[in-house]
Amino acid sequence: MKTLTQALLTLSIVLFVITGVFAQQQQPMSPEMQAAMQLVREKKWSEAVSVLEAITAVEPKNPRAWYFLGNSYHQLGAYEKAVTAFETNIPISNNPSAMYNLACAYSRLKKTEKALEWLEKSINGGVFGVNLEKDEDLNNIRGDARFAKIVDAFDRRTRPCMYQAEYRQLDFWVGMWEVYNPQGQRAGDSIIQMFGNGCGILENWTSTLGGDGKSINYYDPRTGKWYQTWMGINGQPTLYSGNFTGGAMRFEYEVLVNGVKTINYLTFTKIDDNTVRQLGETSTDGGKTRTTNYDFKYVRKK
Repeated sequence: MKTLTQALLTLSIVLFVITGVFAQQQQPMSPEMQAAMQLVREKKWSEAVSVLEAITAVEPKNPRAWYFLGNSYHQLGAYEKAVTAFETNIPISNNPSAMYNLACAYSRLKKTEKALEWLEKSINGGVFGVNLEKDEDLNNIRGDARFAKIVDAFDRRTRPCMYQAEYRQLDFWVGMWEVYNPQGQRAGDSIIQMFGNGCGILENWTSTLGGDGKSINYYDPRTGKWYQTWMGINGQPTLYSGNFTGGAMRFEYEVLVNGVKTINYLTFTKIDDNTVRQLGETSTDGGKTRTTNYDFKYVRKK
């Protein structure tokens, strides 16, 4: 169940509008329903209950009214009544947010089997915007071994890239680094971050010479390849593609330079947990010979 903060209460309303599957959502709210929603936003739970009960008496198939009636009862600690409201909403809306809140109400009532049943249904139904590990409504079922399995299933659904080996092939580059050239001189600093729940890696490069740049790195399952899009200070983006092979991430791209096809190679190799090598090379003979453009040593900052 959403907490009492205004931001999360607003999120609860938004989630309901997005995830509920029923035609009434697309219709304008009645003046009575608008008044009820205003009371919900103001956290006037008792007043909201009175208005919403009147609406459901006249409109027994109004899913919005049943949902927020359940929400209001829950905030008042009337968990049995919240259960009734959410169980009335679900057959009408098939709303995974209502399923989740029903699980929370059952947890508060210490009805473990029902709580776990509806929590799993909400996960399978596609609920989002919830924190299973911090929601206090779920404290009564948190110690059950089945709860941990549900949390794992939810995490795998909401962060699928974290559980696929291909997306994890460049993780060794994530961190804060000092970067040195072969002469041991500081070439710059780089902060490498995950984003998109582990689906991409963002490079933030700062040179000691004053330049900077960023790259977005990601695996595309449609092509089975990795890609890097680099943008520095010259205004010319570079798009590399490649694969993780031979223990290293190997990118390349082709460009015409004065009419000559030139292949640019970019290779990242993990030396150890605190050291990464980045090698930039160029070839004008189809890869038969290569010229080194730079050879950087990344040392993880302590």
